[in-house]
Amino acid sequence: MRGSGAIDLKDKILILADNLTRVSNRYYKYFPYLSLLLGILTVVLWQRGFEFIRWVFIYLIFIGITTLVLLRFAKDLPQENRVFSIAVWCIEFINQNLYQDLTLFLLPIYYQSSTILSANVIFVIIIAVLSIITTFDNVYRGLILKNKITQFLFYTFNLFAFLNFGLPVIFGIRNIYSLYISISLSVLLLAPLFVDYREIFRRSKAAVIVGMILISILAISLSKGFIPPVPLKLVTGTASTDIDRIKKEPIKPFESRTSKGLETIYCYTSIFAPMGIHETLWHVWKIDGLVIQKVRQEISGGRREGYRTWSKKTISGNNMKGRWTVDVETDGGQLIGRVRFEII
Repeated sequence: MRGSGAIDLKDKILILADNLTRVSNRYYKYFPYLSLLLGILTVVLWQRGFEFIRWVFIYLIFIGITTLVLLRFAKDLPQENRVFSIAVWCIEFINQNLYQDLTLFLLPIYYQSSTILSANVIFVIIIAVLSIITTFDNVYRGLILKNKITQFLFYTFNLFAFLNFGLPVIFGIRNIYSLYISISLSVLLLAPLFVDYREIFRRSKAAVIVGMILISILAISLSKGFIPPVPLKLVTGTASTDIDRIKKEPIKPFESRTSKGLETIYCYTSIFAPMGIHETLWHVWKIDGLVIQKVRQEISGGRREGYRTWSKKTISGNNMKGRWTVDVETDGGQLIGRVRFEII
């Protein structure tokens, strides 16, 4: 009786797997659109205060890492029966769709943290290009899956972009630390996919992985200005003649005005950040591209309307006429947003 029950259970598993295969093949073409929708929905829900979204990130990180590790170990085991083949197929299916469509999930998230006409738009463009490539399976297989190097770069980029967003959201890690932790974890977790795990603890292989991590950290350090400071976002920003300290709102905001009677300029900003995040920011004042003042700001996340803060600059004489900008930057130098105005 036990043997018969085991056979029945095995047959049920096979039937279920076959049905899942047919359904997934039928609706496979819609998966990219679903990923994009989930990314947009994440941004909308997060800004509306749905803090439970952080558990979605924990789940996705767990699934993404475990499927990659399981796939690497499973492929080295003997394939003796169909159940094993189906198990490997399930892992590959989750792995492919999670990582292939992850760029579409990340696109709206990084876009909302980028600043138009700034260097960090380049990162968003890269995600957009990868999203287009991964939408077409033939192009994806021809460009990404053609060799281990392109696979490693693609998976590492995706995992880094996701962790860089997820770690501050889940653990409240400061943005500058999140960059280096994310790239280190990405290289460390993905390197065994392309290095025999039985040799990973040998001195020569370990040295290669450590070298890869150090090079990646250096690359991030040099290029962090091109990466949007997710999950931070400039909600509002304006110049004004004064600040209402009670309502914490700008008084007489302007984009352009004469210097006559103007003694002090205020830059008012509202920064969105998820609950649990504490960041050091800077208001970097510039006139015609020349830095004239930096003001340190401390913010805390969790406010739907954003954390409201401001800085001021006392002006005098005609030398203050020109095009002004106030860049809102993280402590690591990433641009959150930019306020522009003109004194004539």
